[in-house]
Amino acid sequence: MASPKDRRRSERFPTASIPVQLSDVNGELIDLSLHGAAVIHRSPVKAGAAATLIFPSYGGIYIPCEVLRSIVQVRRSEQGPEYVFRSAIVHSQLSGDQEQPRREFLTIQIQRLEDARKAM
Repeated sequence: MASPKDRRRSERFPTASIPVQLSDVNGELIDLSLHGAAVIHRSPVKAGAAATLIFPSYGGIYIPCEVLRSIVQVRRSEQGPEYVFRSAIVHSQLSGDQEQPRREFLTIQIQRLEDARKAM
């Protein structure tokens, strides 16, 4: 049974492989919610570790988070199989004056994803 910390508190929206960093590891954001996200990357990260989700293409937005789990997956392509890590993260709570900009940024990104999904 999933722990309360592990259960999703909000709907996740698939993304179109947005380039991000999970602390110092380059990756791709594959889904996003107000409370968490999933990232695919090539270097391991430790479950339970504190990290920072960085959006370099948006002027370097930094969102503190915690890695809930990180598993190895095989990604198949024309070049053959590639081993990658898929990490589930939960956003850390920020202080009052920092929480509002974070929530606004995430809300805007989620609205764009929802609009794109409805347009399909």
